[in-house]
Amino acid sequence: MFLEFIDILKSEIGLGLPGLDAQKKMITGRPDLSPEVIAQRNPKQSSVLVWLYPQGDDIYTRLILRTAYKGVHSAQMAFPGGTKEEYDTDLWQTALREAHEEVGILPDEVKYVGALSPVYIPPSNFWVQPYMGMTEHNIPAVIQVTEVQYAIDFDVRLLTEPRIKEEKLIMNANIKSEIKTPYYNIEGHTVWGATAMMLSEFEELLRRVYKRMQ
Repeated sequence: MFLEFIDILKSEIGLGLPGLDAQKKMITGRPDLSPEVIAQRNPKQSSVLVWLYPQGDDIYTRLILRTAYKGVHSAQMAFPGGTKEEYDTDLWQTALREAHEEVGILPDEVKYVGALSPVYIPPSNFWVQPYMGMTEHNIPAVIQVTEVQYAIDFDVRLLTEPRIKEEKLIMNANIKSEIKTPYYNIEGHTVWGATAMMLSEFEELLRRVYKRMQ
């Protein structure tokens, strides 16, 4: 079932990504910036890994809770990932390296599945490229305690359940005020902002995949 899921997921990516329309379902209070304006800001290049692996008949992925620090992404839920370094050959290598450093996912065992649409984060001026990768088995988390508080693994089918989408007041760094913000409630964790945008696009892909698998 897992390999069938991956094959259909690759096929759906090839048919076209849901893109910004899907991402916008989980954001509010964010400026609508053109690619030209974003490029003028010379954003920092970064990437994250949406890691997929089988658990019985289910497919799981991993999120992390970042440590608290003086910055706009302090103590937020996110995919493993980070800034591209000079020695990274490309952003896919960045995602693999960071996932290994932060939660122990072994780069040599991860196979490339595809890319989601990039996400620009205005407060930190990051341009983030999400990549999907897979292994045919679980890899226990090994936490880098300086950057990660802990990791959670969850069944990706959970994203297709309407009950996990909620709204609440969250401090918005763009407007420096609390604003009612949509988020995913994943096992009691608030997942919002750029990560929620990525999840929203991934969710729409999942719906297409599971429909074909019925």
